[in-house]
Amino acid sequence: MTTLSKYNLKTIIKVDKVKSKKNKVYDLSVENDYSYTANNNIVHNCLTTQQTGIGYPMGSLVKECRDIANTLDNPAKIIADGGMKKFSDIIKALALGADYVMIGSILNKSLESSGQNYFMKIPISKSIAKFLYFKGFTVTKKFRGMSTKEVQRKWGKTNLKTSEGVVRYRKVEYTLEQWTQNFTDYLKSAMSYTNSKTLKEFIGNVQINKITNNAYYRFKK
Repeated sequence: MTTLSKYNLKTIIKVDKVKSKKNKVYDLSVENDYSYTANNNIVHNCLTTQQTGIGYPMGSLVKECRDIANTLDNPAKIIADGGMKKFSDIIKALALGADYVMIGSILNKSLESSGQNYFMKIPISKSIAKFLYFKGFTVTKKFRGMSTKEVQRKWGKTNLKTSEGVVRYRKVEYTLEQWTQNFTDYLKSAMSYTNSKTLKEFIGNVQINKITNNAYYRFKK
C-alpha cells in the first residue's frame, strides 16, 4: 500500500499575521519552507523550475497524487498548479485526477482582471480599457508573480531574495464570461468523448494514452 512517508510535508500550526483587504488575494508563504499542509490540503509557495532546475512534470505529479489519494480513507484535495496555458491543459489535469486547477496568466488576460490596464504603454482606467477593448483596440495588462522582486519591494522588503517569478505585459484577449463559456463547452465535449456524465466520473477516471514527441508535434501542426 502506498503511503505519504516519502514526502516531507509539514502542518501550519498558526498564522501570526495576515495583511489583507477585501477582494484581494495574497500568497501564503513560509520562510525557507516550500512544502506543507493547511486544513488537510497540500499547499505550497511556488518555485520556478526554470530558475532552480527543481521540478516534477505536472501530468505525472497529478497522476501520482491521485494514485496515492485512492489508497487513503480521507485524502486531501489535489490542486494542480503551474503551466496551465490552454483549455486542454486544465481538462487534462482534471482527467488525470486533479480536484482543482490553479490558473494565473489565463485570468490575467481577461478584461476584468485586477492588473493595471495599458494602451500603447500608457496606464488607463478600467472604464477606458473596457471602451477601447470593445472598439477593437489592443489593451494590455501587467502580470507579475508573487515572488518577484517588484512585489517584494511593494511589501516594503529591503533584503530582496532572488526572484522566482516574472513580470510581463499580456494582451487582453477575452472577458471572463467569454472564457468561461468556451471552457465549459470544451469540458463538456471532452466528457462526452470519454463517456463521462458527471465531473465525478471524469476526474481521475479517464483512460490516458501516452504518445511520443514526434506524434505530439505532428498533431500540434
